[in-house]
Amino acid sequence: MLATLVPSFHEFKIMNYTQNTLEEAVQRFDETLELEIGSLYQAKAVEKIPNAQDGGVVTSLLGYILDEDLIKGAVVAGKDVYWNTYPVLVTDSSMLKKYTGSIYFPINNRDHREKIRRAIDTYRDIAIVVTPCELKVLGMGSNMVKNDEVYLKIGLFCLGSFDPEKFWNYVGEGIKREDVKRFEIDKDLRLIDKEGRTVFQRSVKESHKYSIPWCKKCHEFIPDAADLSVGAGPEKGTCAVYLQTARGLEIFRKAYENGNLVVAEVPAKFKERFEKTEQQKRGKCLTGTTNETPISQ
Repeated sequence: MLATLVPSFHEFKIMNYTQNTLEEAVQRFDETLELEIGSLYQAKAVEKIPNAQDGGVVTSLLGYILDEDLIKGAVVAGKDVYWNTYPVLVTDSSMLKKYTGSIYFPINNRDHREKIRRAIDTYRDIAIVVTPCELKVLGMGSNMVKNDEVYLKIGLFCLGSFDPEKFWNYVGEGIKREDVKRFEIDKDLRLIDKEGRTVFQRSVKESHKYSIPWCKKCHEFIPDAADLSVGAGPEKGTCAVYLQTARGLEIFRKAYENGNLVVAEVPAKFKERFEKTEQQKRGKCLTGTTNETPISQ
């Protein structure tokens, strides 16, 4: 899903809940589901999105606001066949399908800031999809991006990004990075090739050693300044969505009412795990304890 296009080392996943499918759980917003800022929901795109990592919520949200002319462009992450990353400006919803799927490596901060700065100067109303650290660095340096200059800021749940050189050395020469189609991360890290075969599998705990050192000091699980943040949901093929501002709530509600999304409450255990992860992430920064990952299955 586009929600994890920008790097996210370990997606928030809790699987195997026994409950109705999302489509059966909720057909429309009514009195039983009151959307509120500061609340967590699960959702998925109504239209199937090829290569989406989870529920396709970010792709669907961006497609909706582009089609409704609420924004003129969206800055997302792209990659070449070797998994080298770069920022991309998407100006038409039909372009979004080229950039679905998750990328677990960072974008150069300077390139990212410059792309967003040019997009704002050219189009004014834009959306961005960012991890906590990416949103933080936008206000630094000579190409500053002010918080109110971006129409919609979509954050990603994040516990870090891989260091590209260290990661691919860890994977080894026997696996060509251009043959890897997607990453899958829960309690294990798996690399999937173009034929759908798992060509590499290790525990997340082991793989975490190859993340960027700064990530171990970051205290944000979700970007504090985002309008809403998205990560992997409680069931396979769903996203968890945390609403943070009135703008985020408005867009999320409108996308549902337009028929782009189905939405339901999250299970209580998932919500508890989300809150615990956020607290532990913040606590790591304050206490300096970085030996364990907050999420374990």
